Amino acid sequence: MTMTDRKEINQRIALFERATALFGRFGSLIPTVIAFLNKWPSEVELYPHWQVGESWKLFLSLYLYWFAWLALGRAISFAKGSVEP
Repeated sequence: MTMTDRKEINQRIALFERATALFGRFGSLIPTVIAFLNKWPSEVELYPHWQVGESWKLFLSLYLYWFAWLALGRAISFAKGSVEP
């Protein structure tokens, strides 16, 4: 691998890292906005009622986006490790 290839890969990894940081900061807004645009839940219910209502979908989607952010962070760390000489 030449230096120009390594530099290009490092630039792409840096761009991906910035996108992941933005996703980590604002990613939880995506399921929240989708939930309120779909008109659920209008109020967050606590345990015994949340199983019957729709608020469990909001919490599930927030956790899925959080796990996706963690996976993106791990992918970046593996990519940086594979480029190091």
